[in-house]
Amino acid sequence: MAKMVVSLSVTPLGTGSTSLSKHVKKVTDIIRESGLRYRTGAGFTDIELDSYRQLADLLDKIEKTLVDMGVQRISYVVKIDRRIDKELFIEEKIARAEGI
Repeated sequence: MAKMVVSLSVTPLGTGSTSLSKHVKKVTDIIRESGLRYRTGAGFTDIELDSYRQLADLLDKIEKTLVDMGVQRISYVVKIDRRIDKELFIEEKIARAEGI
């Protein structure tokens, strides 16, 4: 029962390299392993969540993992589409936007 769709972008800084793919892959692995429904895009990953607590727990896991990888700074961009009256699903939002 998803009450929000969160669009998340995580940018590790202070990695000592211009390549971030191994860090981004690790973040995607964390989201996948969480069991949450998600869809990865070119710049953001959309995630279906039921509560702000789930988001906080997910961000905490991401941060701990990146710090363990030696990341010195992390920039997060979080966009939350929150519904109180009904469930939200990524695929339905996309279908409506594309007129399908």
